[in-house]
Amino acid sequence: MTSVIILLLVMQAVHFVCTCKLYTLSGHKAWEAAVPFYSAYILMKIIQRPWWWTILLYIPVVGNVMALVIWTDTSRAFGYRGVWWTLLAVFTLGLSLGWINWFGHPVYDSEYRRHRHALDSSILGAIVFAVTAASLIKAFTYEAYTIPTSSMEGSMLVGDFLFVNKMAYGTRIAMTPLSAPLVHDSIPLAGVRSYLKCVELPYMRLPALRKIKRNDIVVFNWPVDMPDEKPIDKKANYIKRCVAVAGDTLEIKDAVLYVNGKEQTWSERDRPQWEYRLMYKRPSYGGYFYQDLDAMGVEIHRYGYADPATGEEIVDAYLSDYMLGKVRAAFPGVRVEKQIKATGVPETDSSWPIFPYGANYNVDNYGPLYVPKKGDVIHITPDNLSQYTDIITTYEGNTLTTDGTDIIINGEKTDTYTIKQDYYFMMGDNRHNSLDSRFWGYVPHDHIVGAPALIWMSIKADDGSTPLFKRIRTERIISFPMGEGPMKSYLLQTAVGAVVLYCGYKLWRHRRKNSKKGGEKR
Repeated sequence: MTSVIILLLVMQAVHFVCTCKLYTLSGHKAWEAAVPFYSAYILMKIIQRPWWWTILLYIPVVGNVMALVIWTDTSRAFGYRGVWWTLLAVFTLGLSLGWINWFGHPVYDSEYRRHRHALDSSILGAIVFAVTAASLIKAFTYEAYTIPTSSMEGSMLVGDFLFVNKMAYGTRIAMTPLSAPLVHDSIPLAGVRSYLKCVELPYMRLPALRKIKRNDIVVFNWPVDMPDEKPIDKKANYIKRCVAVAGDTLEIKDAVLYVNGKEQTWSERDRPQWEYRLMYKRPSYGGYFYQDLDAMGVEIHRYGYADPATGEEIVDAYLSDYMLGKVRAAFPGVRVEKQIKATGVPETDSSWPIFPYGANYNVDNYGPLYVPKKGDVIHITPDNLSQYTDIITTYEGNTLTTDGTDIIINGEKTDTYTIKQDYYFMMGDNRHNSLDSRFWGYVPHDHIVGAPALIWMSIKADDGSTPLFKRIRTERIISFPMGEGPMKSYLLQTAVGAVVLYCGYKLWRHRRKNSKKGGEKR
C-alpha cells in the first residue's frame, strides 16, 4: 500500500508541474492542481467533462485509459487540437502538457464544449472510448474466456467461448493498476509483460451475489503459476468444478467421489468422464472404429494397438456415463473396461506429484482430505506440514522454517496455525485427464475470478479438412453451463427476440417521426 501512496504523490507532483499555469488560465488557482483527487475534479470542470469521470480516473486499469482521454482533452481545451498533439498526449503519457504549460502559448477555449462533439467523432476518440467501456465491463461485470483444453469434458468442451460473471462471487478489484487494458499477463505479438509489478494494490473484493457452492463450475487464477513472480490477478486463468468447499472433507474411492461421507451425484448437465478401454475384433467394426467414435464426439486418448493375448483391437477413450451409454448402444459387440488405479498404486501418469506431497494417493483413490476454512485452527506437525506449507507461506504471506521437528512461523515456534481465508478443492470433469487440486492443492478465495454464465459460441478444433461452418456446434450456442437438466441452446429464441426488438424499435421510430410531423402541421 505504501508504494501506491508514493506513486499517487509522485503523479500528483508531476501533474502540478505540467498544468499549474493551465489551471490559472482557465480561471482557477494554481494550488488546485496540487491537491489529490480535488485537482481531478477541477480538471473535469476545465475540460467540461462529467464530474463522475473523476471516479473512473482512479479505478485500476480503467483509469489508465481514462487518463489518455483526459490528457487529449486538456490539450484541445487550450488550443492544441491537431492530430500530432493528440498523439503526443498519448505517447508521452501526458507529459506534452508540461511543454504547453511552460513553453507554449495556451489559450483557454471557453467554447470548448461547442467544439468538442466534432472532435470526439474522430477515429482515435471512438477507439479510446470503446476501450474504456470494454475495460469497465471486463473489470467489473463480465469477461470473455475460451476453453483451451479438455480437462472439463464432457461438461465444457474445447472451443467453447464463454462469458464469465465476475459479480457472482464478488468482483475482485484489479491488483495491478499499471496494466494494459483488455489483455491478461502479456501483450499479444509483442510477447512482453502487460503490467508493472512496482505497484500492487491490496486484495479487495466487492460484495458477492452468492457463495461458491459444491459442484459449481468456477474460473480462478492458477495458484501455482509462478507464485513468487506473478501477482494473483495475472496468474493463468483455469476453469474447474469445485467439488469441495471450505470445511468439507473429500475422499475418492475407486474413482467415486465422496464429500463428508456422501457419494456425489451429477445432473444431466454435469457429465464427469473417466478413461475406458474399448476392445473389439477387427472384422466386427473394421479399422476405422476410432473415426466412428470421433464422429460421435468421443475424446480418444490412444488407438492403433492390439492385445496380443486376445487379438482384440484397443481404443482408449474418455467417456462420461452419458457417452458410454451411446457407445454401448451403437457398438454392442465392444467390450468396455473402466481404467481405475487400485489403492496404494502410485500416480505415474502425470509429471506432477500427487498432493499432499508424500501422500500415498492416486487420482482414483484419494484422501480423506480436509479443506480448510477461514478461522480454522490447524494443528501442524512434520507429517502434515506439506499439506499447509503453501497456505502458510505463499497464500497468506508468512515465513516458515523448520528446526528438526520444530515448526517456526514468523520467527516463533508453534504447532498451530489459524487459517486466514476460505479454500476450495477443484477438479476437472475429465477425471483422468485433468491437472487439478489433486496435484497442486487448494485454491484460495482471493484467487477466485467468477462463474461461467453463458456459452455464446462453440467451435470444434480444426482438423485441417473441415470448413469452419461445419465445425460450429449450433446445439451449444447461447446455452447455460450451470443449472439443472440437460444443456439446451437458446439460439432460436435469441434470434426471434432480436428480430422482435428490432421491428419494435423501427415501429416506435416511425410512429415518433409521424407524431412530430403531425404536431408541426397543427
